[in-house]
Amino acid sequence: MRIPDIMKLRPLFVLLLFAVSAAVLGWIYYAATHEHPERHTSPWVETLGDLDACGRRKHVKSIQYEHFASIADEESRSDVSRLFRALAQAERVQENNCANAIVQLGGHYIPPGRVVVFRGTTDGNLERSIAYERQSLHDLGDEEIRRALARSNRYAARVLVWNMAGDLREVLLLERCRNTATPAGYLVCPRCGNIYVLEESDPFCPCCMTERPRFIRFE
Repeated sequence: MRIPDIMKLRPLFVLLLFAVSAAVLGWIYYAATHEHPERHTSPWVETLGDLDACGRRKHVKSIQYEHFASIADEESRSDVSRLFRALAQAERVQENNCANAIVQLGGHYIPPGRVVVFRGTTDGNLERSIAYERQSLHDLGDEEIRRALARSNRYAARVLVWNMAGDLREVLLLERCRNTATPAGYLVCPRCGNIYVLEESDPFCPCCMTERPRFIRFE
């Protein structure tokens, strides 16, 4: 194409460039000023967060209690080791309940990748465990349960109630172990994770009605 011909097409190129620029600016203005439709979010966002935090807390406690049990074994404190292993099992059951609830509600659960455990004497570990459990109960209260009920999510609320009931039982059993002779053994409910003294347990779990023959024994 000769140069004179190109010069004749120059106004057309300028006009085309102007049209493209105007279209781009118009799109930017529209994107900045137009109200976008709200993205759909799960009605269980807060409850999913509560379940996730609870599950991760239970995961850490299960590992910590297993570690305390191994220390008690080293000190020939089989009675205390038995309690710590039962507590670790209870925490695993409750973590699994949280994880299942999260999946059922459309979320994903990933346990902590790394857990830093404490090391000390068995007596010190008992005191540390009691203090931690009591502080957790004080800090958390029943707000998680209230939030689930406020969203009419009775399924999540039930899981959280089971976990709170388990925490209360754990405090009582830890204090009993510290202050008096320890029981001959413990039973852990495989459904809700509640823990009971072997010789004092009911024919069924008061929390979830699971039959005693299904309980996990620690003797």
